[in-house]
Amino acid sequence: MNRRNFLSTNALGIAGSAMVAGDVSAQSKQDKIKEQSRDIDVIDSADIIVLGGGPSGCSAAIAAGRLGLNVLLVERYGYLGGMATGGLVIGYFEYDKGMRGIVSEFAERIIADGGRYVETNRVSKHEPFFNPEIFKIMCLDMVEKANVRLLFHAWAVGAVVKNDIIEAIIIESKSGRQALRAQMIIDCTGDADTAAWAGVPFENTTESNGLALDFIYRNVDFDKYRHFTTYFPDEWKKLNEKLDQDNIGWGPWYIGWNDLAWFNTFYKGNPTNVRDLTDCEIDIRHKIVKHWDFYKKNVPGFEVATISQTASQIGCRVSRRITGEHILTMDDLKAGKFDDTIGKICPLKAGNLLDVPYRSLVPKKINNVLYAGRCISGTVDVIQRIRGMSGCTVFGQGAGVAAALSVKEGVAPRKLEIGKLQAALRNQGVAI
Repeated sequence: MNRRNFLSTNALGIAGSAMVAGDVSAQSKQDKIKEQSRDIDVIDSADIIVLGGGPSGCSAAIAAGRLGLNVLLVERYGYLGGMATGGLVIGYFEYDKGMRGIVSEFAERIIADGGRYVETNRVSKHEPFFNPEIFKIMCLDMVEKANVRLLFHAWAVGAVVKNDIIEAIIIESKSGRQALRAQMIIDCTGDADTAAWAGVPFENTTESNGLALDFIYRNVDFDKYRHFTTYFPDEWKKLNEKLDQDNIGWGPWYIGWNDLAWFNTFYKGNPTNVRDLTDCEIDIRHKIVKHWDFYKKNVPGFEVATISQTASQIGCRVSRRITGEHILTMDDLKAGKFDDTIGKICPLKAGNLLDVPYRSLVPKKINNVLYAGRCISGTVDVIQRIRGMSGCTVFGQGAGVAAALSVKEGVAPRKLEIGKLQAALRNQGVAI
């Protein structure tokens, strides 16, 4: 199959539907309108489209771009980094120095750009923490050096599918409803959005505390705080009991700078439900103000603390997971080895490096899409342990190289020779 045979570039006639504006929860589920059919302009085409500019999307785009492919990276916000930046998940968690490839390039750049290794109680023991604003610039620099093209402020909202091929991705932006074409799609949205549009089999599971909106305080004296918690544990326990009543989250965490304190949050909700996302934003932001007031009045080291940042995008711990050619299980985490490995990751609580099987990135249905990030094929308990940013970076690089080779050889990803894929990954520095 010739690499140019997949698609043409005509405008598309698309029909769809939309819910009536207003209080959806008060409306009948049968209350619908029919959207008028219209032609949609195809505004761009590429060999590969990567959806989502987080760690997995950036690494996928970089890997494919370095192989000389025409790559378009589509991101709904105006910056790269995903949860590492907009979500304020500012530790490169589950990173182990035995991991190689773009994942280690990211870690080295973090430190070179002023980040700091911090001793943690996690499996990898020492993990790099970073300034999220610098991480945005770092990702942009690496993506541009790989000759990847960017489309910011564009939200992918649909797919046109024919004969198990995604012929076009539909986007919405300030420019309206438009379309993009590519021979290969890499879904790094985190929520496997294309699966919902294109008929890819998936499961959608939510955790009891699956949503998050993290925040950072500054003007903190972290040494003073640690002295208090170390030498007055009973008083600290009493304060924590009061904090638990508000159910705000975990922290404070030391992130390498004595004047900063980082907090995680948790919230019950479905990350693919817009009402739950809205409720999370409102509830957590109100609680942050109460939390800040409590810390200033009661916790040593926080007397003059201020709110430095709150996350601009909600974090999600698990949502849609594709049904792939292989479903990762807890037994796989114990074994740790696969013949079709595309790299090694450091799963939370596993205690050993795990091979990532390429088959878990390949969906059971649709022949020109791969998945990377926390939406790969695995059971919920596995995804909870491998969703760290460093692991997502490894998934992304594997997907990027596989997509590039699939385009070059004119084959569907599931037909790609594993030996060729692994050789190409080794050439990019990945530990196979």
